[in-house]
Amino acid sequence: MYECSGDKRNLFEPKIFGEQWGKGAISQGRWKGVPLRTLLELSGLGEGAKEVVVEGYDYGNRTDLDEVYTYTRSLPIEKALHPDTIIAYEYNNRPIPFKHGYPLRLIVPQWYAMASVKWIKQISVINSKFNGPFQTIDYVYYPNKDNDLDAYPVTTININSTIQKPLDMEFVNTGKHLIRGIAWTGKGVITKVEISIDGGYTWRKADILPSKNIGYGWVSWSFEWTILEKGEYTIKSRATDSFG
Repeated sequence: MYECSGDKRNLFEPKIFGEQWGKGAISQGRWKGVPLRTLLELSGLGEGAKEVVVEGYDYGNRTDLDEVYTYTRSLPIEKALHPDTIIAYEYNNRPIPFKHGYPLRLIVPQWYAMASVKWIKQISVINSKFNGPFQTIDYVYYPNKDNDLDAYPVTTININSTIQKPLDMEFVNTGKHLIRGIAWTGKGVITKVEISIDGGYTWRKADILPSKNIGYGWVSWSFEWTILEKGEYTIKSRATDSFG
C-alpha cells in the first residue's frame, strides 16, 4: 500500500495549498525488486554514511526558488538498509507502468509515497544532511503557524480510515445496511475500528475482516447498521493501531 501525503487534503482545516485530493490518493499492489541494501553493499558502503539520496528523471521549475529542480529525496541510512526498501521493477507481476515510475522506482514501506521516487536516475550516498526542496520546503510539517521553527519532514504514514460504502450524500432505505471501509497505519497493525452514526457523539466497534498476507496493506472492516427512522445521518470512522 502507498498513500500520497496529501490524501484527503480537501478535508484539512485550515485549508492549505496543494492538490486538493479527496479520499482517492491511495492504492495498493504487489511490488517486486532488489533490496536497496543489496546495491549499497555491493557498491561498498563506507563508514560515516548518513543518508542515501535518490534522484528521479522528472524535473520542473520552482516558482518559489526560480530554478529548475529534479525530484530528489533522501533516506536516513537505517531506512535505506531496511530489507523491504526496494528498487522495484515490477508492479502486480508486470513491468512497472510508465506513470508509476518505469523502469525503476524506489519503494519505501510504511512511509508516504512522496518518498518512493519514480523514474530513478541516480543514487548517491552522503555523509551529511540532504537539503533538497522536496523535503525541506515541501512535504514538511510546520508546527508553528508564524515561522519555520522546528519544521521536520513528512515520513511515516499516520493511522487513518476511510468509509467506502455508503457513498457521500447517498440515499438509502430504512432497514439493515453494511457500512464498509478500510483502515491502515504506518507502524504496527490495526487493532480496532469504530463507527459513529450520530456525528461522533457515540461510537460502536466495527468488525475487522480476516485477510491473508496483509503485509504493508490496509485492512477491510464492516459494520451492520439498522436504520429505523428516515432522516439525515453523518457517519464517521476511526481506527486504533497496536501503538495505541
